Amino acid sequence: MSVTNKALLNITQQNENKEKQHSLSPADIPNVESKYKASFFFAIGVFSSLSLIGWSTLSESTEQNLQKSAHTQQQVLTTEVSEHSPSNIKTAQLLISPTKKESTLAVSSIYAEKPISADKIEVSASVRSQSTQNRSIVDKPQLMTSTEVVKPTSKSTSIVPATPKEQAQANEMLQVEEVELLPSELAHRSREAAKKALDRSDFKAAMKEYYTVLKYQPSDEESRKRLAALLYGKRDVSEAAAILQQGIKLNDDSVELRLALSSLLQKEQQPEAALSVLEYIPVGAPVDYLATRGGLAQQLKLMDLAKESYQMLVNQEPDNGRWWLGLAIVYEREAKVKSAYEAYQTALIKPGLSRSSQAFVRDRIKLLATMEGIE
Repeated sequence: MSVTNKALLNITQQNENKEKQHSLSPADIPNVESKYKASFFFAIGVFSSLSLIGWSTLSESTEQNLQKSAHTQQQVLTTEVSEHSPSNIKTAQLLISPTKKESTLAVSSIYAEKPISADKIEVSASVRSQSTQNRSIVDKPQLMTSTEVVKPTSKSTSIVPATPKEQAQANEMLQVEEVELLPSELAHRSREAAKKALDRSDFKAAMKEYYTVLKYQPSDEESRKRLAALLYGKRDVSEAAAILQQGIKLNDDSVELRLALSSLLQKEQQPEAALSVLEYIPVGAPVDYLATRGGLAQQLKLMDLAKESYQMLVNQEPDNGRWWLGLAIVYEREAKVKSAYEAYQTALIKPGLSRSSQAFVRDRIKLLATMEGIE
């Protein structure tokens, strides 16, 4: 029985072992979450702390850079305003070089930095508001300087780009307003330019300016005479005479232009043409006009014109012996011996005759006295 029992016991134990092997049991899975959970949260904490440290450092550097740029721009603006103030010109000239040097280096360093990408760092709203406030602080002195300094100078060392408002104000200050000048004003400017050209012996430019004067003011007789003289100096006689004749057409009583044209024609050995210019006697003709007219008429033996001229001269200046002499010669050529004798006598006792003329008068008086039997 014992052997049988042992055999049954062994069979029973083997069956139990087989059942145990075929029965289901829960799997022993290691706790992965507990293993990596601590390291995961530790890495997140380190990354967050590094991000916060980098953000704070960046914001501080950004604020410092903005403050530096504002400070340097204020220095530049202060220097530019001091340059234009009349009381501090000398001081500004002494201090402008170091100021310009510092401002250039500071501002250029701002724009020389590489731009920070947006995907790496996000700037908060507070930093943006501070930057806008700093920009407004920088812009205000610029607006003040633009209103105070009217004339822009070429000594601007600031490389900060101008705002649209500043550009608009600069355009308003630099606007050129066209003012239409009167013809008399244009003539005056050309007249002054012609005088300056004559001072530097630039006759070509002077003639050009005088032509401009006559274009805007044809009645300017002095400029017309000067232009005619310049043309005659270039031996352009016909053009010079034409310029004077145009002036005489505009003013028929112009004594100056008639005398100038008559003198020009006499120099060209044209006495007939010269006398034709003076044949007309303007109202209130001066002594020079009548004397030239009488001399040319006497030279050409046109006694009527000569007599008319000398009679008018005697009436204007009765104490001048030259006019009495001219009238006596006219009477003698007209065979009016008695009138000529009296005119010679009057000429001899009046001042204005040279010694040779006085000797000529005495000889004529003796001759006429012999012819008429006058003692």
